[in-house]
Amino acid sequence: VSEHGLAPRALRDIKAAAAAGRFTVDDPELALAIAGGVLLGLGAMLAAHPDRDDAATSDEVTEGLLRLFGMPAKLAHKICTRPLPEIDAYA
Repeated sequence: VSEHGLAPRALRDIKAAAAAGRFTVDDPELALAIAGGVLLGLGAMLAAHPDRDDAATSDEVTEGLLRLFGMPAKLAHKICTRPLPEIDAYA
């Protein structure tokens, strides 16, 4: 619920995805809270299990969150299995 950091951008993106029909969320602020809870849970799980494959687990959690927000399973999987862009592309 912060006005700084990632929260405002995440809320903007959730609203944009809902407006575009990619997400089915009635309350974008609640969706943001759910996403934040998922992120905290993922962090706690990875800290408790340092031997776990953090990249694969993060992808799996993200895919589940996209599906929770109403994205079709095949599309969520396709998005989560794409390679990440190079960081320099955004510098």
